[in-house]
Amino acid sequence: MFWTEEFTEQIKERFHKKIADDSPLIIRDEKTLSGRVHVGSLRGIVLHGIIAQVLAEQHVKSIFMYELNDNDPMDGLPINIDQEKFAPHMGKPLFAVPPVHEGEDNFTTGFGEELKLAVNPMGLPIEWYHLRPLYLAGKFNEVIREALDGAARIREIYQEVSGGGKPDDWFPLNVICPRCGKIGTTKVTAWDGNEVTYECKKHYVKWAEGCGHKGTMSPFDGNATLPWKPEWAAKWKVLGVDIEGGGKDHYAAGGSREVAAKISEEIFHYPAPFDVAYEFFNFQGKKMSASKGLGASAKEVADLLPPKILKFLMIRKEPRQPIDFDPEGKTIPNLFDEYDRCADHYFNRHAEPFVGYARPFALAQIDPLKEPEDLWEMRFQSLSFVVQMPHLDIETEAEKLKGKALTEAEKIALHERASYVKKWIDTLAPAEYKFVIQDTTPDGLDLNDKQKKALHELGKRLGDLKEWSGETVHDKIHRTKEEFELTPKEIFQPLYRIFINRTSGPQVGWFLSTLDQQKVADMLIASSS
Repeated sequence: MFWTEEFTEQIKERFHKKIADDSPLIIRDEKTLSGRVHVGSLRGIVLHGIIAQVLAEQHVKSIFMYELNDNDPMDGLPINIDQEKFAPHMGKPLFAVPPVHEGEDNFTTGFGEELKLAVNPMGLPIEWYHLRPLYLAGKFNEVIREALDGAARIREIYQEVSGGGKPDDWFPLNVICPRCGKIGTTKVTAWDGNEVTYECKKHYVKWAEGCGHKGTMSPFDGNATLPWKPEWAAKWKVLGVDIEGGGKDHYAAGGSREVAAKISEEIFHYPAPFDVAYEFFNFQGKKMSASKGLGASAKEVADLLPPKILKFLMIRKEPRQPIDFDPEGKTIPNLFDEYDRCADHYFNRHAEPFVGYARPFALAQIDPLKEPEDLWEMRFQSLSFVVQMPHLDIETEAEKLKGKALTEAEKIALHERASYVKKWIDTLAPAEYKFVIQDTTPDGLDLNDKQKKALHELGKRLGDLKEWSGETVHDKIHRTKEEFELTPKEIFQPLYRIFINRTSGPQVGWFLSTLDQQKVADMLIASSS
């Protein structure tokens, strides 16, 4: 059983009454648009989306709502924006901060649209929404009233669960100061059942400066916002959320999930949603951070991978396992290879097909309603060689490896994959994936007498071949290896060293057949002299 079935079986058991009533389950996730969204956020989006996808397969209705949070205060400046220009806006709600680029509505617009460009090609059943309109429409009025009425109990919950108490005069609300427009600097000091008393404090937080204004105002209809943990719980009630998880940082003992769950149940009288806790997405071994500019954005990584491979990356491990991603190492080649291996299991090309490998391949497809087509695809390493060789035609070499003509669908898939491979080679590939055909024998080639005799004989045999193809070259190499009693390492490593100065590479028979026959024969004879 793949992890998606484990989760969906638990979900169906918990919500069997709602499912029987044919009511859709509400799945939710969110991201605050305080800067470019890092690739780590894609894990939560894809995990929630894939649960919705699997539920649909099982004829269970669901709606996956993804929040683009534009209502939080600006409490940090991304390193890649004009610091001087945006510093005066620190503390304002994000929707009220000017846009980064002309033509955008506000600070968050461009970041939200970029995230959609990264996510939408994966074909997830996702409904995007912004938070600010819900506050303006009064959707949060009831929970704001409940939070203010229950302020004393919320303070106790903070103390009981996390050990971090709030002052006796703290209320779970921040109003938008009518004078300076900031929300991060205001403190509510009283609540009379209709209005709150507040102060925009000059030094309330370290990252913004208040104006000192005091007054009373209605907390409803978009005039205020709940702080993070009470707001998380409030969103569950407002939107009727059934399923929502989060990254493991929220799940430490006494952490935000536990606080929010208790507030939800005791203050808002709403059960905490079904949980999907997941590990971090680590970029080059480090947890991604949007505010520090560490790592790549979701869009940048999405540009490196075909949508189905990106989707596969996010689901192939169960949520409790971390994902380590190094675009400059072997992660991307290995990812393509793993996807192809899973395809072999799905299409029963493997001797012992395993559903745990076949299932992530099927789920990674862009159209879940369409049966995946069994396509022959050139492996990453072979393709990485071809795209670096101007004299080679991609389709011709692919047909040599396949052993017959490509279908039109296979040609389309080949050129799509080649474009991603070439982009990676040109920008991020380590030296071992950069292939340069050698004109002379590389220095330091250490061969024993048996290897020298074998390579000399192989050179003569290849020079005499009547048909120059991957199959015939492979056959001569194999026969020579057996005749001279060499191990695979003893013959293959010298071949790669002689022609590309590497110890490994693409399929050696096919690879040598892409080179000039006489040059191959001459270099083998010369290297064994």
